[in-house]
Amino acid sequence: MDWRNKLELIQNKIRGQLHARKIDDLEGVYQLMAEFDKDNSGYLDKDEFQKFLSKIGVFLTTQELRAVYDKYDSNKDGNIAYAEFVNLIRENMSERRINVVRSTFAFLDQQRQGRLLIENLYRLYQSKNHPRVRTRQKTADQVTKEFVNAISKRSKDGQSISEDEFLNYYADCNATLPSEKEEYFTDLLTSTWGVTSGADYVSPERLAQLEIILFEKIRQKTVTKDDEGKTAKKAFMYFDLENKGTIDIYQFAQALQKFGCVFSDKEIQALFNKYDADKSGRLCYDEICGLIALMGSGNNANVNPVFQIARAPPSETLNRIRADLIKKGQHSVIRMAAIFANSDKNKNGTLNRQEFQWAMKESGFLLTKTEYDNLFRYFDKNCDDEVSFVEFISFLRKPLTQFRADLVNQLWNRISNGQPSVAIQQLKQFYDASKSQDVSSGIKTVADATKDFNDIWKEVQAVTQQQFIDYLTDISALLESEPAFEKFIRNSWR
Repeated sequence: MDWRNKLELIQNKIRGQLHARKIDDLEGVYQLMAEFDKDNSGYLDKDEFQKFLSKIGVFLTTQELRAVYDKYDSNKDGNIAYAEFVNLIRENMSERRINVVRSTFAFLDQQRQGRLLIENLYRLYQSKNHPRVRTRQKTADQVTKEFVNAISKRSKDGQSISEDEFLNYYADCNATLPSEKEEYFTDLLTSTWGVTSGADYVSPERLAQLEIILFEKIRQKTVTKDDEGKTAKKAFMYFDLENKGTIDIYQFAQALQKFGCVFSDKEIQALFNKYDADKSGRLCYDEICGLIALMGSGNNANVNPVFQIARAPPSETLNRIRADLIKKGQHSVIRMAAIFANSDKNKNGTLNRQEFQWAMKESGFLLTKTEYDNLFRYFDKNCDDEVSFVEFISFLRKPLTQFRADLVNQLWNRISNGQPSVAIQQLKQFYDASKSQDVSSGIKTVADATKDFNDIWKEVQAVTQQQFIDYLTDISALLESEPAFEKFIRNSWR
């Protein structure tokens, strides 16, 4: 057995032993670890960690202990932080458990608002039906206290819980349940929330069956040269009358009927809710088709699915944009970002389709309608017909590598002489436009390059370190190699 599988087995055993000790949330894990943290540092050394494992009933050989210790000591500082240990045992929540949590949230969110009031959750939670209470391992009051304490910490606004926050709470519960406790996990949710009593409830098992039926119906309508994802997309596009790449519940139901799926209204709604991750009331059908294509790829080795769960970026278009930015000069990303910001009329950080197209043209990019659509659709992550221009620009910028970041910080330390900011006139004295990337590549004259640099900073009186880093990050995006960036730093700055 390889060590990766061995570690997974040990990790699962740790979860099992925590569950056996009646620890049902991460608060209990932290308290137990604290018993062995003699200096109250928040860390366990190797000896303390071994005692902790022995306490919960996990006994390892020296080799196994070393491998497990190295796994949990993620930053290799010789100690295991409580958080490092907890983060790893929270990993690998099964698809079935995730579906149970999402189905439960959908059952509770009757108004489809995407958030649940905490006070309502306190009222609805049936601690008397918790498996621990039914087996008399804990009292209802104990379970209620643990639930209230843990769920309240997951709320960002202190008043309500989103689906992701609800999922995070149950990821904490998952951390103390071994993989063989799938039925227990399902029972935990269905019994404490009473979901099986709801007229609109569709079990995770039935939901999985619906997906299989849908796939089989699509497969039957798929010709040999295509894959199931293409077949599904053709049907969804037929009902997408506005060509937005999204459909509502009624169009979804029509598509299911076209496939030959005879589902009840509540089953259609449950299937729709599963795919409507952001609760917008519309589905990005590219992602559904991606899932269907991946299901089909296992049936035909000669078919490579053309869809992916995460939509692939339109690389050819983005590469052409980046090449055009290089031709426009070292400050072209900065100017493009300014144009996009000015195009944001309502100042909410997003652009609609028309604003996005105008900003691209204003930046000097003339694309085909298909290229605009593909670009917009990729960055329209939640399919609300708007894109975050900050996310778009960040995609072009790329973060600094460690090598480049070190060069930038060294340059800033030399220019600032330890001060938090630098007067703009002082900054200009350090910059030599005659040796800039634009002049050396023949894009601009020295006079134009000097004016270009001054225009970038004309509204600024003093430059902070972060502004300086952001400025050079934008320039770095257009310099592919490390030597080219180093040359720019060493030659353009005195």
